[in-house]
Amino acid sequence: METIPRVIFSQPIGYKIEELRKGNPEGKKAFSGARVSILYTGSLQETGTIFADFTGTPVELILGSGEILHAVEVGVAGIVGVADMLVGDRRKITVPPRMGYDKRGYGELVPPNACLIFEVELVDAWDEIPLWEPIDTAPRPKNGFTFEVLVNGLPDSKIAVSGRQVRIRYTGSLLKTGEVFDNKFSIKPRKYLVGSRTMCMGFSFGIHGMHVGEKRTITVPPIYGYGHLGKATVIPPHAWLVYKVELVDAESVGDVNF
Repeated sequence: METIPRVIFSQPIGYKIEELRKGNPEGKKAFSGARVSILYTGSLQETGTIFADFTGTPVELILGSGEILHAVEVGVAGIVGVADMLVGDRRKITVPPRMGYDKRGYGELVPPNACLIFEVELVDAWDEIPLWEPIDTAPRPKNGFTFEVLVNGLPDSKIAVSGRQVRIRYTGSLLKTGEVFDNKFSIKPRKYLVGSRTMCMGFSFGIHGMHVGEKRTITVPPIYGYGHLGKATVIPPHAWLVYKVELVDAESVGDVNF
């Protein structure tokens, strides 16, 4: 009988993966490119201080995509640590500074040169379904993400889908206080490549499937926004965001610019 916990991978620099609990050997497995559902905590090895706690509601992400803004995918460390886990597996991943946040640290939560400890449980895993197509059945993220159509667009018009360049008007505000953090494109449309990293992931989720002329309100939870880091001085940590968006134009298939 195997001893639990046991070290299943280690490197001389201090990176280590320990198996705390074995999952179902016949169950589904996590792999790079799969969508997974996990529970996890992140803490500082030196003090035990927890800087990320997602043990209440499972977090969904595409493994290896960088989709999640929290540190479970620090460098290659989190990808290696979660890959090949079976549903029900629980692992402890020790991440040395050079594979974590190094000299930069992570806001006020993780100091420079900190060694990190992640405890991760794989709740579910499945082959990734195309995130954007077809439009009528495109899956939507959970964890509180919602959108509301305020004005219907033209039914036969061009549509916003992943990889397509669009023109949008929008404002962004904090759900808690109503404070506007971005309104410079409320009058002048902005070009935006749907799915790009110039906006938070929740923004792309929210505008997918919009027709030209359509207006929406999109509510984005922290996990699909800017997480527990926030953004500079305008978006605090753990902030829920609200975007009001109008689709002005979108590429047709085969278009390069418009």
